Amino acid sequence: MSIPTSAHEIITKISELTKEVNGVLQDPFFDSLAMTKQHKIAQKLHLNDFSVINTVYLGDHLRNARPMNSKRKYINLPVDFLDTPPNELPSKGLFLLTNNDIGKNLPKYISFYENNPDILFIIWDWDSQHWIYMSSILAMNCDFYIPATSENSFLLSHFNPNTVGPIFAVAHQWTKLFLLENIDLLLQARLDEPLGIHGYYGDFPKRNRAINTVSNTFSTVGFGNNDFKSRSDLDNLKEWAQYKTHWIVPVLGGVPIRVYNALITGGIPILPSFYKNMPEVINFGGIPLYYETSDLIDPRPINKAAVDKFDSGSVSGLIQRIIDSIGTNHIDANCDKIILSIEDIADNITTSYKEHRSGYLGLRHNLQYRH
Repeated sequence: MSIPTSAHEIITKISELTKEVNGVLQDPFFDSLAMTKQHKIAQKLHLNDFSVINTVYLGDHLRNARPMNSKRKYINLPVDFLDTPPNELPSKGLFLLTNNDIGKNLPKYISFYENNPDILFIIWDWDSQHWIYMSSILAMNCDFYIPATSENSFLLSHFNPNTVGPIFAVAHQWTKLFLLENIDLLLQARLDEPLGIHGYYGDFPKRNRAINTVSNTFSTVGFGNNDFKSRSDLDNLKEWAQYKTHWIVPVLGGVPIRVYNALITGGIPILPSFYKNMPEVINFGGIPLYYETSDLIDPRPINKAAVDKFDSGSVSGLIQRIIDSIGTNHIDANCDKIILSIEDIADNITTSYKEHRSGYLGLRHNLQYRH
């Protein structure tokens, strides 16, 4: 089979770009950075024992997380906490922030990080699949860096040798209690059309073409204006609870939060076929359906299959999906996984223990009850 000229040009361009990136990663700067950060984290961990973490400051994007350990205390930071940072902090405190908590306040965050050498700073980066500039700077300016996607994890690990995970992003809009208090809402009759309102990003025309193509068939798929940020938790939950299926078009290889929102509200996500080869889907089980490029032209058959799957499980199946997802795809579980991982790694560093016990997706189950 001959290679078309257009394909050959694309392959050559990708090869050259990849070679250039790999060449940059050989720079001695990264050796110096790794040794400096390893020395600083070792000093910090020997000064304060972080093998048991009881106080955790959470960024606003994690405000609906609740501790799964009764001895642990979460302190929620206001959206603008970097404008007036807290003055009195416990010597063994830990800050767990997402990239969204820092954003435009990056310079203020870096100053705050540098001015609090006794505090552990963890960045959970939910946009590590595409925002390389921000991700690289964040990785350099924290003690532990956690990408939320498998994509670019190797590249970003060069900016922080203490890279954990990846630990994937999850549903964070609602507390577990709120979801259970509104279970009747989730069990009401739903529409057969797929929900698929996405944010528009001009840098990703392939994604925009896919969304526009599906919207020619389903008006419930298209671009929104992020007005969900100004709605109440209940109004947002009502929207998700109206639909049996959810059409997902991601930015590159990341799994958007809407996938987890679909799962935790009992819906059937319809995902791009390349997801099947990614570790991110490990907690999805057999729930999602996967579309090919040709399904964008006529999305009705695969949506009908998803509707049939929803209907075949009846109310008991819906309840089971919600319960299972609350256990595996909710912010409580992954915040707990992060803290357990940091405790374990901190213990390893202070004892010079070199075996990697945490695994790719977080701690093994037998380490969850160590305290």
